[in-house]
Amino acid sequence: MIGKFGKLFNQMEYYALITALAVMVIVIFSQVVMRYIFNNSLSWSEEFARYLFVWFSWMGVSAGVKGKEHLKVELLAEALGKRGFFNAKEILSIIVSLVWLVTTLIVAYYGIQVVQMQMKLSVVTPAMRMPVWLGYLSVPACSIVVGIRLVATIVDSVKKLLGYETTELPGGESEVEG
Repeated sequence: MIGKFGKLFNQMEYYALITALAVMVIVIFSQVVMRYIFNNSLSWSEEFARYLFVWFSWMGVSAGVKGKEHLKVELLAEALGKRGFFNAKEILSIIVSLVWLVTTLIVAYYGIQVVQMQMKLSVVTPAMRMPVWLGYLSVPACSIVVGIRLVATIVDSVKKLLGYETTELPGGESEVEG
């Protein structure tokens, strides 16, 4: 399921997360140094770090889906497995992923509407004079990526239910073999 594009995208996402975190730390550290050592603060640092954090958080959701690292309760799947429902884990995974996918698509839809409204209003941030819609764009953009990852998760689960073997790849990805 994961091709060259998928692996490239995973690497780009990984490096974007690392870069965003590093830049946030540097900007916030610089702000602290400027404020407490030089008694002068940067007017843009808090705003920049806030918007970077929003993007970082939404990208992190996608990375969590890829690595299957989001919180989940497996009590029901284990209980059903003990009662003879051997495919309960995959079936529940599909159901949860479908509900999550619908929710993600709703969030993306309304996120696009908010971005369009912000673009029409031409609202800018107070310190950096940056268009506000750039910050809000993280919601629909990353929701679409999460949706794509959820579709891949659903497809993998369906293939497992149909008896295809999967081979686990580094980073939580899997390829299904026929």
